[in-house]
Amino acid sequence: MLRAAAIGLVWILALYSSCSGQQPAPGEPESAASPKEDTGVPSVPPRSIVYRVQDSRAISDYEVDPGAARRMVDDLVMAATGEFSVASAWASLVKPTDVVGIKVCANGAPLFSTHPEVVRAIILGLNSAGVPSRNIVVWDRDEDLLERAGYRANNNGYRLMWSFGNYDPRAVLSSSIAGKLIYGDLLFIGKPTINLKEELYSDPKGLNTVISNPGAHKGKEIDQISGQSHVSRILTQVVTKVINVPVLSDNVACGLSGALFNMTVQNMDNWRRLVMDPVNGDPAIPESYSDPRISDKVVLHVMDGLVALYAGAPLGNTNYAIQYGTLYASKDPVALDTVAAHKLDLWRVEAKMTPVSKIAKYLQTATTYGLGNSDLAKIEVREVR
Repeated sequence: MLRAAAIGLVWILALYSSCSGQQPAPGEPESAASPKEDTGVPSVPPRSIVYRVQDSRAISDYEVDPGAARRMVDDLVMAATGEFSVASAWASLVKPTDVVGIKVCANGAPLFSTHPEVVRAIILGLNSAGVPSRNIVVWDRDEDLLERAGYRANNNGYRLMWSFGNYDPRAVLSSSIAGKLIYGDLLFIGKPTINLKEELYSDPKGLNTVISNPGAHKGKEIDQISGQSHVSRILTQVVTKVINVPVLSDNVACGLSGALFNMTVQNMDNWRRLVMDPVNGDPAIPESYSDPRISDKVVLHVMDGLVALYAGAPLGNTNYAIQYGTLYASKDPVALDTVAAHKLDLWRVEAKMTPVSKIAKYLQTATTYGLGNSDLAKIEVREVR
């Protein structure tokens, strides 16, 4: 009898909670996350929203229409924040005193990287919110790839930076998975044994990194093994807020070059050990993103899908590319990546390829870390008109 009464009381309390204003109001830009559980792991919100805007005029023959790109970015950020002007939308995310980092993905440059026109639209929006261009940093791992993608130092007043050789010795992410250090990793000892300029773009596995012997030390080849990665100093010491701008793309190593990938793998040295088979980024990618030095700074994810690459990334191949003319935005990186993976799966299944979602299993793991929703049934894709 007492047991039945207790169950009835729990049911009444649950019903009251569901009707007491806890559910998102219609038109609310993002669902608020539930309070943290006793385990200390944030609980995933009951639903997540991914905003999508499409304009076929935005890209033609791999050339971007800057005006169309700006309209798309402006509409997205207003929708994602629930604000009615571009200035107020960006002002709800950052302050004029912030140093705002725009984390691009230059892998696959020049055709399959974050487009400068999208970044320019974000910069203009930040300017309208009072953030001066000198307080805006555009960055990725490699200087050469940034240049190939169309980014130039001192261009339009923003600061251009790169992480290669610039990692924070105090920002260490450890893992039981050890890997071979190479030139550019913080703990590497010795000199490069190859020509970096030549080898950077000739990786047969398409990893867009240097493949070499670990290096020479006192005239001998030595293997240098480490289970640690260091985070980019740009992220830990320079920027105070981040707009993450990944691409809509697969990845030969971990399945997806999405929002989580762009903020973790692309910001770490000695990252190769974490994404290759059989690890494929699981659980390394969500584990890394959950570090507050990374996740706490990101205020919005804007995915560049003007060109979608469903196979062969990061180097890319036009045979597997679609000029999709689409941008996405969300405050939930897991939901955004899940929507991206689902879209790429449709193209890959048609081409008789393994679905991205079967490789990028780290998306489901990310939900167990409380980083967001990986269940499509709990994700609303909201079209922005």
